[in-house]
Amino acid sequence: MAIGRVVRAIAGFYYVEPLEGGQPVECSIRGKLKLTFESLLVGDKVEYIHQDKGLITAILPRESVLKRPYIANIDCIVLVFAHQNPEPSDILMAKFIVLASASGIPHLIVLNKSDLVSKSKMKHLADAYRNFGYQVICTSVLNNLGKRTLKKALDGKTAVFAGPSGVGKTALVNMIAPGFALKTGTLSEKISRGKHTTREVQLLKMNATSYIADTPGFSQIELNAIKPEELADYFPDFRNYQGECKFNTCIHFNEPDCQIKKAVETGQIPGSRYQIYIELLQEIKKLWDNRYR
Repeated sequence: MAIGRVVRAIAGFYYVEPLEGGQPVECSIRGKLKLTFESLLVGDKVEYIHQDKGLITAILPRESVLKRPYIANIDCIVLVFAHQNPEPSDILMAKFIVLASASGIPHLIVLNKSDLVSKSKMKHLADAYRNFGYQVICTSVLNNLGKRTLKKALDGKTAVFAGPSGVGKTALVNMIAPGFALKTGTLSEKISRGKHTTREVQLLKMNATSYIADTPGFSQIELNAIKPEELADYFPDFRNYQGECKFNTCIHFNEPDCQIKKAVETGQIPGSRYQIYIELLQEIKKLWDNRYR
């Protein structure tokens, strides 16, 4: 009996890399055993038998599960956005960040394509998100900006790259781990959206202790798993004011004596930041209202 990690799954076969190192073993689940297994995910640690062919016999307990992309045992989510081409969307960035926060998995923000903007513009956007309480790394594949910082942040971790299409996720993976030589696409000028060149989730070994998952890009995400009263928990710049409102059930919208709204009025929380929160809150409220109709 051996223990390994599923690094790829395709057409009912699972490629398991031994934890002690070595080439992945093609495994299957056969016969009655299929009925006892929950869905196997890339990233799962498993027990398997390797004789003539590999056979998975047990799934070990998971430390974390990310549902989109669907992958197990992730230590870090790398949220990638572009400074330009495509232009960053505050709302879309907020959705990705909230979903990453809600997963309970540590995450960092990478602002890519820094070579397309001035240093002052690059610093302005990065500092804004740092002031909100996020870890931010600026990168450029063109001149290797941020390469060492990003590699250091991912050392010893299993990381998944997520973010809108066209922001350069695959190119970033190739920058920090050129041995992968993943296929990259070009940005569509017509729709300002990247071509989906990544077709499946697979774990790639960056070094002896680090893995990277490059995943399909997507631009439409929903917050239907988040309750309205939970949303503020995922805005780290709101935390100093939570618990101080008049009502314990305050969602910082229309309620009186709301400390977050007072912080907005006094400039402690930027009005633009609060408007993003309200836009997400209204979207979530609509999703939950429709659920009970």
